[in-house]
Amino acid sequence: MKRRTLLQAGTGLAATSVAWATGCDSKTGKAAAASTAGTDAAQTRAASVPASVARATQANWSALGKSLDGRLIRASDAAYATARKLYNTRYDTLKPSAIAYVKHPSDVAECLAFARRYGAPVAIRSGGHSYAGWSSGNGKLIIDVSSLSKVSTPSGGITRIGAGTKLIDVYEGLGAHGVTIPGGSCPTVGISGLTLGGGHGVVSRAYGLTCDSLVGATVVTADGKTVDCDSKQHSDLFWALRGAGNGNFGVVTELRFRTHPAPRAVMAYMTWPWAKAAKVLGSWQKWGPVQADEIWSACHLDARPGGTPAVSVAAFSLGGYRELQNAVDKLADQAGGPGPASTVHLTPIGYLDAMEAYAGCSSKSTAQCHMPGSLPGHTGGGQLGRETYAARSHFFDRSLSAAGIHTLLQQIESGGRKGVTGNVALTALGGAVNRVGRTDTAFVHRGSRFLAQYLASWPASGSSGTRTAWLDSFHGAMQRYSSGAAYQNYTDPGLTDWKTAYYGAAAGRLAEVKRTYDPQRLFSTFPQAL
Repeated sequence: MKRRTLLQAGTGLAATSVAWATGCDSKTGKAAAASTAGTDAAQTRAASVPASVARATQANWSALGKSLDGRLIRASDAAYATARKLYNTRYDTLKPSAIAYVKHPSDVAECLAFARRYGAPVAIRSGGHSYAGWSSGNGKLIIDVSSLSKVSTPSGGITRIGAGTKLIDVYEGLGAHGVTIPGGSCPTVGISGLTLGGGHGVVSRAYGLTCDSLVGATVVTADGKTVDCDSKQHSDLFWALRGAGNGNFGVVTELRFRTHPAPRAVMAYMTWPWAKAAKVLGSWQKWGPVQADEIWSACHLDARPGGTPAVSVAAFSLGGYRELQNAVDKLADQAGGPGPASTVHLTPIGYLDAMEAYAGCSSKSTAQCHMPGSLPGHTGGGQLGRETYAARSHFFDRSLSAAGIHTLLQQIESGGRKGVTGNVALTALGGAVNRVGRTDTAFVHRGSRFLAQYLASWPASGSSGTRTAWLDSFHGAMQRYSSGAAYQNYTDPGLTDWKTAYYGAAAGRLAEVKRTYDPQRLFSTFPQAL
């Protein structure tokens, strides 16, 4: 199953697919407006080394490799062809100088000392899902934390999770103890990338964002020091990590989370004819954000090349079957609503089984639900592939007007006519997400009703031109109806005022934290670094 495809099921988890996107982020940021060539150029500019700094020689790089307990991979190594690649094939042209698979904070400190000494630009990689390709880069030293993948047995309601742990391993590791943390759906996203940019998923309305369950973190800062931060120590850094921590302040090596119960749940999936799309969207946007906390939902509108577009609603509940059944009936029956769905599936399911289904891994073992290979984060039996796509986002603080709904439907229909495979996924917020103060964390989008992700995908051998042009047109057409804010985990190189879009009222305080923990801007080697 593709990264943005939700395996939804009828009675027995039979396969019905619906495009979707919940925090694959991270997370994890993945690109949209700029072409690959343009992004490469921006990275090359950001990676330039001051003339006064001596560049590292082959001997220097060899010495770095010998100083690490982890593994340093360079272009001459057989593993380089795989190690340099990100999840999105759009960035396969990027050629970092080396990839360091660090094993502990001391390895990170060695890499940062090397970067300071030789002016080597660094990038931090967890799952490699950066929308903009900024967890890699030409000529960079990639600090990859995938080897840090331990999920501890919860104690006192707290679990310790290595920064490179993939989401499927988080769910499996915690599920064995009957608990979970709120997270996304993509199995190979790294937990730190997801968390540090916010992190949303199917239990966010009940349990909050991933970053809202974070109670502490271990970070190697630019000067090579290892610091533990939480609400009492280095509290300013801890505040910043919850929403703006991706690559800005240091290398996170461990995250500490408050856990939550992982009870049996109910999955739902509904479709209507495209002729009812306006009514479906109009009803869903009033319904989704105000449901009981335990009910999450998303409305999906899919462009199909040469065919009729599709509209669907996916829902998930930590409550009972009858409660969700009553809720979805109200969606269909409310005044001006779309009426009964053409397809309705409600499926009681164990929590871990649901997470595996959303990951597209219901029929796979944990080992198979990884990328194939022997590198950290991969498994020998891995069966998951990579994808080619671009995405952009908007937050919405109020429901769309009739004109806004009309514009959105027009854009979906135009995509199909242009031969684009794409969609918009509208995810209901509210609930626990919006009960956190707007600037209590660096994730400031607490007043939003829903989040939109616009996405286009294509074969790796295909051209991005028509697809990204459609994506830009879609994003531009919806700008006037949105709050103007964007999700920082869906990193968007096309944003002109990205600081305001991502961080809003938190931007000023974030700049102060940056000056404290990275005064020489060691980590500012990507275009949207604070």
